[in-house]
Amino acid sequence: MAPLPESQLGTQAERSIAEALRRQAPVRGLPGAAIENVRLEQAPFDFAFEILSGGQRVSVLAEVKADFSPRRLAEIAPWIRRLQSLQPDAAIAVAAPSLSPQAQAYCVENGIGFFDLAGNIFISVPGRFTLQRLGMRDKTVERESRAAPPMNVFSGRTSRVLRALLEAPREWTIKAIADELSRESQRLAGEAPEWKLDLRLSMGTVSKAAASLEDQLLIRRKGGRIAVPEPSRLLRQWAEKYRERYRWRLRDAVQIESPLGVDVGGITAALRPSVSVPFAATGAAAVADVAPWVEADVIDFFTPRPVPDAGVISLRLGGSAGYGGRAAGPRLRFIVPYDPGVFMYCRRNGQALEVSLVQAYLDIYARGGRDLKQADYLLERAIEPRWRAA
Repeated sequence: MAPLPESQLGTQAERSIAEALRRQAPVRGLPGAAIENVRLEQAPFDFAFEILSGGQRVSVLAEVKADFSPRRLAEIAPWIRRLQSLQPDAAIAVAAPSLSPQAQAYCVENGIGFFDLAGNIFISVPGRFTLQRLGMRDKTVERESRAAPPMNVFSGRTSRVLRALLEAPREWTIKAIADELSRESQRLAGEAPEWKLDLRLSMGTVSKAAASLEDQLLIRRKGGRIAVPEPSRLLRQWAEKYRERYRWRLRDAVQIESPLGVDVGGITAALRPSVSVPFAATGAAAVADVAPWVEADVIDFFTPRPVPDAGVISLRLGGSAGYGGRAAGPRLRFIVPYDPGVFMYCRRNGQALEVSLVQAYLDIYARGGRDLKQADYLLERAIEPRWRAA
């Protein structure tokens, strides 16, 4: 394959894609697949080439950018569909050094071809040809890409923005979200002053988080107002991201055997004389009053600081702390969360503090297995009805 004239390749992204096509990078490792006849194309496309696979040859017309977010893809989708209708025998594709999983998913769902330097590819001519490979990662490409990575709104402090949006899905402004976080800080200071939590975020951070959510088509803007068109989709996408973080935090969790049964109020009353740090129940036990499902084998509590002297606490309760034998009842597990935002919208249930329904959903979903059904039950029977009533 003759090299493309360097002088005619304008951007770094175009040069990277040209080199990738020359090296067969998009189809490397796919049996029988090859790229041929790569050439520069006049507007509106940057490249044209042919893909061979399974005895078929398909022409591809590619538009190259440094990055394609789901939002940008949604903006150009009508243009791509129109061009596809004018050239039904060719595949229309977008190309970038790196495409996020969200961008790839959007392309597949909307029939937009794509490829990137990591080897992710989706080329389709309906009824005739499909070539697809997803899930490829190239850390070198990610480091060298000039496009700034989007803010990760699903982790750390910025996940507090999600909590505000999902607690009461309605129209928000950036200032209203920042004010909501300030109010929730004050509410928790009155509810549990010993926690000393500050959940506030600057308006700049909230604005960046909103921009990232908009790029992923998880919120919509109308003027200065923000809405969550599909809160269930946003929550489920967050739950998938949260699962890895949850399992990582369990590595440092403290567990004790307990004879206290499953009533969170009774457990709270029994623990208070022995546990010097504040705590709030999460998971299945925290939503037993609104979404009962299965008996918990472990009852989880979030604490803002590690629990000291777990063995002494267990012995005081009549448990064994793992020293042989098993107390009659679910174990108690104390988890220090990745961010104090997990305590937002905590509910008082008798003597016990319980996390919000949204946080309980995340923790139930993260456990996987049979708990996934309980997460669905909680979402359908308790969370979504509250959203509809908001």
